[in-house]
This record gives sequence, structure tokens and C-alpha cells, in this order.
Amino acid sequence: METRLRLNRTTPLFIAIYVVTGIILIRLFYLQVIAHGYYEEVAQREQYGYTTLPARRGEILIEDYHSGEVYTLATNTTLDMIYADPTLIKEPAAVAETLAPLLFDLETEKELDQKRYEEEYEAILKLENAVLREEALSKLKLKNDEELSAAYRQTLEDTLADKTRDIILITTDLDATQQEEIKALHLEGVELTGEGQLYAYPTKIGDKKKVAKALGEVFGSTDDEIENLETILLGKNRYVVLARKLDPAVSEQIETILKEDSLASDGLDADPVFLGIRLQEEYFRYYPEQDLAAQVLGYVAGDGTGQYGIEGTFNEILQGADGIFTSKVDAYGNQITVGDSVIEDAVDGANITLTIDRAIQTKVEEFLKEGVEAFRPDSGQIIVMNPQTGAVLAMAQYPTYNPNLYSEVFEKVEIIIPGDKLDKIRVTGTEEEPRYFYYIDENTDVRIEIFKDPEESGKYYSYKNTWGPEVYKNKMIQEVYEPGSVFKALTMSAAIDAGELTPNTTFMDSGPIGVDFNKFTSTYDYFIETFNKQYHGLETMTQVLEHSCNTGMTFVVKKMGAGLFYSYLKAYGLLEKTGLGINDEVQGDVEHSDNWTESEMVTKAFGQGITMTPLQLIQAYTALGNGGTMMRPYLIKQIEYADGTVEDFEPEIVAQVIKPKTASEITAMLTSVVNQYTSKIALEDHYIAGKSGTAQTYKNGEAVGGAGATITTFIGYGPIEDTEFLVLVKMDHPRSSEWAEATSGQVFHKVMEFLFDYYSIPPDR
Repeated sequence: METRLRLNRTTPLFIAIYVVTGIILIRLFYLQVIAHGYYEEVAQREQYGYTTLPARRGEILIEDYHSGEVYTLATNTTLDMIYADPTLIKEPAAVAETLAPLLFDLETEKELDQKRYEEEYEAILKLENAVLREEALSKLKLKNDEELSAAYRQTLEDTLADKTRDIILITTDLDATQQEEIKALHLEGVELTGEGQLYAYPTKIGDKKKVAKALGEVFGSTDDEIENLETILLGKNRYVVLARKLDPAVSEQIETILKEDSLASDGLDADPVFLGIRLQEEYFRYYPEQDLAAQVLGYVAGDGTGQYGIEGTFNEILQGADGIFTSKVDAYGNQITVGDSVIEDAVDGANITLTIDRAIQTKVEEFLKEGVEAFRPDSGQIIVMNPQTGAVLAMAQYPTYNPNLYSEVFEKVEIIIPGDKLDKIRVTGTEEEPRYFYYIDENTDVRIEIFKDPEESGKYYSYKNTWGPEVYKNKMIQEVYEPGSVFKALTMSAAIDAGELTPNTTFMDSGPIGVDFNKFTSTYDYFIETFNKQYHGLETMTQVLEHSCNTGMTFVVKKMGAGLFYSYLKAYGLLEKTGLGINDEVQGDVEHSDNWTESEMVTKAFGQGITMTPLQLIQAYTALGNGGTMMRPYLIKQIEYADGTVEDFEPEIVAQVIKPKTASEITAMLTSVVNQYTSKIALEDHYIAGKSGTAQTYKNGEAVGGAGATITTFIGYGPIEDTEFLVLVKMDHPRSSEWAEATSGQVFHKVMEFLFDYYSIPPDR
């Protein structure tokens, strides 16, 4: 006979109770037994009632194409922080005497003293009484090394001896009724400020028991909570940070001191002298490759927040979420009396793997640095991309910086400006916050920012690296420019694709071409000339590109007309950001064709009067090297989250901009363009396609020529069959030559030689 279990209505309820109770018991067992030692250590180490369980910030990784090995661009390291519980320190003078020599940093104290000096100097200058002002100035001075050391030791002793906090934040969320009740009590040493915030000043409270009871009644507190509040109002100073980022050698010395002190007091009736001193590990961002791909990475500021690049854009998922083992604290680290204690596990940040190839990035940065030093531009940039996928293989910029030492970009050095050059100083900004610039070359607007000495007239400083925090900016995605003649390849491809001409279409290059006919004067307002005012007679379209002929491009764009030309500019993605996914990406300016004059249409055809970022330009070129298909640039290969979830990023097609046949034809034309440069840019064993561009800069509406006045670009790709890499090299105002082939082109040549060798591509010439 089958036996059935009879269930009544209460059975499910009892089952649910047993399950929930079981879960709670398991959790309590974990916290109180398995993890007890860890949390007890955390609580004892802090002796403050507040501990964050720090999340590990995610790493940023890159790979090596050949070996497949993964390298770390950004990781974490730990350094000790030293803190004190002054209530446990009975001999502050002795502790300070021992610790001061270990914690004292002369350079830091000099900087602080300099800041103190400048603040006092500014305050003295505001004194109306001239006699008092002169007397104060005569007494104002910077401290010498011995004085700084003595002052630091005394400050440390005072800090360790201060057993009562000046101010405590009691709570932050009082409602209107509670605020009125507290005001009516007129309690000593208590202050209501802001939006429902209640502060207490322990040293000003005489009867702490009375104040605690009165506040407890307003809060609706229990007797135990009121007793706890009374303890809080004593204002015991339980937690003071003495120093952060200790040198490991200093940490080891302090550890030894603490151990020896503990052993010396063992068995005695007295507490250890250093009982209130503790060390705690803190996470810090570390960049093992130093300045490699600095503008791509960005950096992590002292507060743990990512700035610029990947660190800034993906800060939230990189930083994870700290765990909590505490009662609530205010923004200053002061404990809030009203609030429940909680325990939350830390969630580590995600790891991000970039598409960048370490070997390519390293070599490209080496070539770029050499090029900048040789050709003396303001700065240079290189992008290497796979045009078949859009993957960014390298993104380099020089001058650069080391993210480990990101604050060093603000260092200044004295700059000597001769008396006859003082008129080259210009002032911008506001009267309250003026900015000073020294124009090295007014003709080309080459200038550097300078800073006036607050004491000595005629004395100036400049950034040690010349550009200061400007080096944080990734110019490849955050700065637009007129590309010049490199743009001619895109214009030509559009005209061929639209069926307006072929590579063999001819044009008679016999002289300047007039544009914007003026019916009132019966002549043209402007004339388009070749860059060197030399004309080549009958030319094919391939020869127009080879000669970089502005008049030839005038012929080409007139064949298309403004509307058709504009439609291709849009198709090439020049009206919007690339979508690389990095914060602060900007886009160029392309006015709608309805508003163009004839001269504006023509100048756009050869890369003037139109702006874009280098990244927008190289994205457009992916269509030329990828059978007409334009790929979206991407920099993130993979994101791996703490829970094991992996998010992979795949190539993305933006559009089929031109036909495969057109791409093949324009590639052949650009291969012919490179071949004319012989060994200067062309490679001995490999065919490559490419185009130079020398963009003039303008001053007061007039084009400025000559070395130091142009922006040079060389862009190209190879192999010409089954293209694997696309390279853009840009230099801002090179002073060795105004031409791209003599500056950017030389660096381009080196990069391409390396890439063919790196990918082990057999010769095709």
C-alpha cells in the first residue's frame, strides 16, 4: 500500500523558516568562525570602528602578436600607510622622536613651506599700512632644512598628544521637526548646519551625559544608544593618518620598532610605548611599462579616480566596489553616531585587455621620439590600425609623461627672457586670473605658457616639459586639424566611385583656375594654384595625386558637385565621432554643402577648410585598404569581470563607402604615389600605398608658409594585397622642414619597414 505524506497549511511555513534559519546560521558560522580572524584583525588594526575592505582595481593588459604573451600596462601595488590612535599613546614626545626621522620628507616639507610662504606673501601685500607691510615682508622667509625638520617633529608630537577631536559629525539626515527640537534645547557645543547636519564640539561640551540624553530623546534612541552617544561626545581621537605611501624600507624599520617595543613590554606592567601606532596596506596604481601608451591609459589620481584615457573612461568598472566593515562616517572620515554597522564584501574591478600590440607600440614610440627630436615639431602622433578589423594596434604621442609620476608635468623651471624679447609676452585670461604666454615665433604663433615670479619682477618660469598638463590630452582623438593633401585620396576615390572619372581620365594643368565668379567685377574672386606654382600640362588622375595637384583636384571636385561630394564626406564618417569609446572624443567641422561657395567646395577637396581628428581620418582610410568597407576603430578587445563574466569586442563595419573596384583602383594610384618617393618613403622589398599632406596654418586669415608653420601628415597601408596595417604619422609645426615627405614621411618609412619585418611578410617587389 502506497504511503502518502500528509501536508497541512502550516508545513510550507515551517519549511521556509527552517531554510531561512539555516542560511542565517551558515552566514553567521562563516563570519564568526571561518572569517572571524580576518575581521577581528581588521577591527583591531583600525581601532576606529571604520574599515574599508579595498577592492582590487582591475588591470589593463596588452598582448604580443608573436608570442601571445600578455603584458600588464596598469596594475596595483601596495604600500603602507601609518596611522595613530592618540588615546593609546602615553609618551608622544618619545614616539615623535623615533618616528620623525623616518617619516620626514625634505622635498615635501619644502613644497609645503613654499606654499605657506606664498600665501603669507599675498596676505601681506594686501595690508594697507605701508610700514606694517614692509616690516612683515622683512620677517617673511623660507625655513632652512634644520628648521623644517624641527617643525615636523614638533607637529608630529602635537598630533600624537591631541587626544580629543575638535569636531564630530553626529548625523546628516535630521528632519525639520528634529532640527526645531534641537534648536529649542540650546545645547552647548552643538551646532546645526547645512541640510540636517548636526555637529558636536567635544571640548565645548561640559555635561556630556546631559547633552547625550537630550539628543537621544530627539532621535528616539534606546538607553544603550544614549550611552554610546555619550561616549562619542567625549571626542576621543582614535584615528590620525601620519603618512601614506611609505617607502618599503621605512615600513620595515617601523615594523621592527613595533615588534621590539611589544617584546620589550611583554610581561611588564606597562603598555608598549608604540601601542597606538599601526601600519596598514593601501592599494596604489602602478604602471610597469612606465610611459608606454600613456595617453591611451590615462592615470589614477591620488583619490583613486581614473583620469583621461582608459582609466578615466572605464573608471567605474575598473575600480570595483570596496567592501565595508563599519558604522557610517562623514566625508572627512569622522564617525557618524546614528547609523547601522554593516559588512559587505569587496567586488574587484574588471580587467581590460586592449587591442594594442606591445611590440608595435614600443617600436612606434621609439621611432616617434627620434622623429620629434630630429624634426623639432611641437608634438607628434602615430596611429597603427588593422584596416580589416579596425583594431588599434598602436597609438603613440610625443612629448609624453609617466603615469606613475603624473604630477611631475606641473614642475616648473626658470626661463630667461632677454630684455629685448619682453614685448613677446602676451597676456590672456581675466584680470583676476591672467595667463602669460611667451611667443617664440609670432609669425607661426609658436608660444609657451610662462608664470610670473610673485616676488621678483621680470623673473619667469615655464613648465619643465614645456607643455605642462597638455601632455595628458590624446591629440589623436581630442584635437582636430585641417589634414591637407592626404585628403585628396578620399576626394579622388569618391569621384571614381561615383563614375565621374577614372584613374586614366586626363586634365590639362596649364595654370591657375578661377573660382567664385563675381558678376559685378566680371572676374573671379579667387584663383586656385599648385603649391609650388609649377604646372604639369596634360595629367592623368594618378599623376594628379602623384604631383599633389590642387588645380587637378579642382577639376575633380567640379566633376562631382557640392551635393555629391558632401554625401561622400558623410559616408566616410567625417560628420560624427568614430565611436572609439574613449571619453572626450571630439569630431571635426564639415559645414553642409548648401552653405558652400565654389571656393569652399574646392579647398575642401584638397583638405583645407575642413577639420577632423587623426582618428576620423584613419577610419576613413580603412575603406581604401579594405575593399571599400569602412571599419569602426576599436581599442578594447575584452573585459573580464570579477564574477568571471567575459565581454568580447568584435570588429564592426560602419559602411560600404566605395565599391571594391574603386578601392583597388585608388590603392594602385596611391602605390604609384609612394613609388615616386623612391627610398625616402618607398620600401625596397614591398609595395605600399600612401599619401602625404602638408597643411598650412593661418594667421589673421592669411596662410603662413615655411618651416614651423605647417602640420605634416603621411598616411599609408600595406601590403597592397590583403592589407594588414594602416599607419598615420602626424607632426605639428616641424621646424626642420615644412614638407610632410621630409618629416612625417621619414617616420612613416621606418614604421612600415618594421611592420613588414614584424609580420614576416615576404617581399612582393
